[in-house]
Amino acid sequence: MKGHALRGIFGGFFTGLFLPITLWIYGAIPFASDLMWILPLVGIVIGLILAAWAPFGRGKKEETASTEGVSYASAGDAESSGTSGTTLEQDTIDIELKPADEPPDPSDG
Repeated sequence: MKGHALRGIFGGFFTGLFLPITLWIYGAIPFASDLMWILPLVGIVIGLILAAWAPFGRGKKEETASTEGVSYASAGDAESSGTSGTTLEQDTIDIELKPADEPPDPSDG
């Protein structure tokens, strides 16, 4: 049998166990009902069927992403003028760094 039979057994059993308990708590079935012991057995069977049928596994290997053409800025790339730039696919983004305790400049807009 392929798949995860033990996961199916435990998952189906606990689903089948807690479903009739929930129905009993809400008053949908009496405690002496046959569903209290039938549903856990049905849950085990359904869990085994789903474990055998479900496509658990790795499947086909997908291609990994390439970092070709991407350059990363190193820690020493920051200029002393307070700007830091990073290059990503030949586009440069300049960021001006300001200390947090300075009030904002009203001319920044």
